[in-house]
Amino acid sequence: MDNHILSGLLAQYEQRRQQNAQEGARRSAEIARLHPDLTALMEKRHRMVLQSVMNLFPAENQDPEKIMAEYNQKIAAMLLDRGYPADYLSPIVQCETCRDTGYFYNAASQQEMCPCLKNAYHAALSKEGGELEKEHTFENFDASRFPADPLPGTDVTQREYMEIIRQKCLSFAENVPLGRIRTLLLHGGSGLGKTYLLHCIGHHARSRGVDTMYATAYDLLMALKNAYFSRDGFSRTGESAQEYFDAQLLIIDDLGMEPLMEGVTVEQIYHLINARLSKGLYTAISTNLSRVELKQRYTERVSSRLLDPRTGLTIPFLGKDIRLMK
Repeated sequence: MDNHILSGLLAQYEQRRQQNAQEGARRSAEIARLHPDLTALMEKRHRMVLQSVMNLFPAENQDPEKIMAEYNQKIAAMLLDRGYPADYLSPIVQCETCRDTGYFYNAASQQEMCPCLKNAYHAALSKEGGELEKEHTFENFDASRFPADPLPGTDVTQREYMEIIRQKCLSFAENVPLGRIRTLLLHGGSGLGKTYLLHCIGHHARSRGVDTMYATAYDLLMALKNAYFSRDGFSRTGESAQEYFDAQLLIIDDLGMEPLMEGVTVEQIYHLINARLSKGLYTAISTNLSRVELKQRYTERVSSRLLDPRTGLTIPFLGKDIRLMK
């Protein structure tokens, strides 16, 4: 994970908790000033909780949970009667799972990152990718960053090969939405320029007025999953998954990094790719997976559509990871 992004998000969570605590204190002070009888009832409930913790209830005819429920009902009724929401004095949190900490303990008492933090992280990662796209252009692409050594078994250098790939990606971006090639698949190891060239494609297509969407595979799957399980076709963030089906050009970065959820991942990705091909729309994808690994992970149904030479172009990225080179 990008520690810089994660640290920034955790700082936002801390700020949110502080703001919510301040708002909670303000509400309590308001009720104490305007409705002292309600405050007195809450204090009585608090003393009851302390007694319960200290095991001071008589053994018979005392049910702490039942008594607590009765107090809560009385307090909620009094709040409603005075024009407040029933939960006006409840702790303020945006996520009930982690209580706005970003983490929770699962059934095995192990700490896990909360889905809300995961979603925020990948949204920030996607946004950062969109910002990088402004700088990652075909004009700024510098093939000289790649080694001038021949690729194994050839007399073509990695530098020359990357210039050829650049031209193919530029041609794809130039021909949307009229070109024969509707699916572009960039596959190979890390640090070979796949994401950079995806950004170049997106930037160039947008500059030509092409309706373009960018998403990491993780973000895309979360949006598709949430919309699929919702009743109105919208994710919990309010985003319509239909946008991914309708954009003239959809750019998917890091296919294979999304979670493989049984009955969800393969089916949703197949549905998306198949629908876009049926509509004659364009999709550019990067992945670290090989052709064989794609077929193993996504089945023949998906891989056959991604690798179909009649409608698509598959480009392998070869050579050394330039991020590991001095």
